[in-house]
Amino acid sequence: MARKNELIILLAGDILFLFIAFFTAWQYSKINQPATSEHGIIANLGLIIYWLFIFQSFNLYKPRAEIQIMNGVFNMVKAIVLGMVILLSIAYLMNIDFFKVKGFLPSYCVMFSILLLWRFFLWGLIGEYGNKRTKKVILFKNGDGQNEVEYQGFTIVMEIDYSRIEKGLPKKILKENKIDGIIIDGNVKVQKEVLELISNFAESSYDIYISPKLYPVVYQNFLVKKIPDFELLQIIFHPLSAWDRFLKRLTDIILAAIALVILAPLFGFIALLIKIDSPGPVFYIQKRVGYRGKKFSLIKFRSMIQDAEKYTGPVWAKKDDKRITRMGKIMRPLRLDELPQLINVIRGDMSFVGPRPERPHFVSKFENMIPLYSLRHTVHPGITGLAQVKYSYDQTIDDVKKKLEYDLEYINNISLRMDMKIFLKTILTVLKREGAH
Repeated sequence: MARKNELIILLAGDILFLFIAFFTAWQYSKINQPATSEHGIIANLGLIIYWLFIFQSFNLYKPRAEIQIMNGVFNMVKAIVLGMVILLSIAYLMNIDFFKVKGFLPSYCVMFSILLLWRFFLWGLIGEYGNKRTKKVILFKNGDGQNEVEYQGFTIVMEIDYSRIEKGLPKKILKENKIDGIIIDGNVKVQKEVLELISNFAESSYDIYISPKLYPVVYQNFLVKKIPDFELLQIIFHPLSAWDRFLKRLTDIILAAIALVILAPLFGFIALLIKIDSPGPVFYIQKRVGYRGKKFSLIKFRSMIQDAEKYTGPVWAKKDDKRITRMGKIMRPLRLDELPQLINVIRGDMSFVGPRPERPHFVSKFENMIPLYSLRHTVHPGITGLAQVKYSYDQTIDDVKKKLEYDLEYINNISLRMDMKIFLKTILTVLKREGAH
């Protein structure tokens, strides 16, 4: 069964059973208003959305191919227990006693029993159907024609010799073929080609599988996991769970919103000084490459003269750069010019912590010169990052390579705790006025 269809069926079933349970509980409780009233509908929709989020947090909407049935049922039970604890805690704080609402808790018990049976039945059905309908993939293999693994469970729609692959072909292939993922086969002798191929596909949302014999090639740069029922390994670009990704995004929004309110007077003061100091706009807006290669408009306080690159084209800032204004010399060591990127965080273009976004001109250049550079785009870019607190500004291509090492270290070990450490180190770096020019 196609991943999209599987997800639709899972969601439809969950929503249906949740709605029936809530409607029944509401209808037979002592609540004055009927379930079809405005308040009843809003309450039921809110609870449905709440439970769908809880289920997603426990990875219950992953494809059947990535879930062992008993593990899935166990995760379902854990999700239900945690969800009920949170819900009852909120109800307690709001002085709502669910235990006194007639029919409410029994309906919940019936609902969760039905959901467990529904999941068990559907996962079993999908597993049986999966023997007849396999995943559609493109196979990238060695030129010698010798495959290292059996591809049971997959339908190979195309085979490509990656030793002869042309530039730009991976993205073109994905657009022209409706596939579920790609398989990379081979051995340790083709390390460079394999790493470049994975990097080329890093910005896509497709599953990337590799032969187990390629593990020595990739383990230093990528996380991998064994897929149940398959011999292959799957590349994992960062280890954050759906719940942690939600918390990271929620934290970004809350902190950015608070910071924008608190710093509003400072924004106005800086804007006034910029206008007094030199002609030109207050803000400098520039295209950058973000998550999965998507371009966005990065916002900064202007710290250089107007049209600074009019005659030079895209170039790096240098120490004692004559293009930097007097106000820029004050802002840049304190990173005050970066503050408007709080707006980018609110908009979802960036996070507080992540690899710094680069301009399209330099991204194209670096992707051709530096292996794995595209992997920086597997997470959202940040206002600060591990490379920024560990290293200075870019001056040479070797600097870019070194900072990429730190970016990949961050991506492979990303966690909320790590974000907090980097954020605190950034504050210390700013106070010491290190790494800025």
